[in-house]
Amino acid sequence: MKDVPAQLTLRLRQNAERVDRLDTAAPGRFVTGVERSLALHAAKEAQVAASFDGGWPDAERVQVCFHPFWAEAEFTAEWVEIRWAAKFAHVEHRDLLGSLMALGMDRSYFGDLIALEDRAYLYCLPEVAARLPVEWDKAGNVPIKVQLLEDAPVIEPPKGEILRDTVASLRLDCVLASGMKTSRSRAAEIIRMGSVSVDHMPEERTDRVLTSGQLLSIRGFGRIRLTEVGNPTRKDRLPISLEIFHKG
Repeated sequence: MKDVPAQLTLRLRQNAERVDRLDTAAPGRFVTGVERSLALHAAKEAQVAASFDGGWPDAERVQVCFHPFWAEAEFTAEWVEIRWAAKFAHVEHRDLLGSLMALGMDRSYFGDLIALEDRAYLYCLPEVAARLPVEWDKAGNVPIKVQLLEDAPVIEPPKGEILRDTVASLRLDCVLASGMKTSRSRAAEIIRMGSVSVDHMPEERTDRVLTSGQLLSIRGFGRIRLTEVGNPTRKDRLPISLEIFHKG
């Protein structure tokens, strides 16, 4: 698969095969949408199950757990909270992520970083969660305080721009063209380039039929959620409602 290190593919395959040998669940690291499809393939080859958890419904990065079909998945990731004096300083997502990566943390050890006005939340593996309160004390020039949470935080899904339109069909290229305000041929080209995922899974079929609630992720653009599909009009077009999340 494009842009996926061979080392990752090997690790996923070995983890899945270990579950098949030992007949026990094996929680792993975090994966992206492209990597999630690799994990599913590794699970299928080893004849085991693969489950995913990102800590909240809209998570883009999720922890993978390979497990026997008869056993439940086991997830080990924990939430940490990051706070700063919002009255005196403004901290953005890129400041937090940049300072976190500067600590030498492997990106596969943590999931989504959710930045709010006065705090942020990070879902990460236990070995990272144990280090962060001691090692992570600044985001840019702003002092921060990190603490491990006993319970998962309540995270409100972000709200996007609402777009209402009519399309000829619910094919991926039609809906994408509407959401990106581009031509259907250009939308098809973007899909074939491998730049689009549906519900975080890569999709290169332009004729994939979508259903209400599905989320499109477009590299370099952002995300589009198909929130509503209406009844056909007299001209046999379908009214749709889209929620657009432009990349920050």
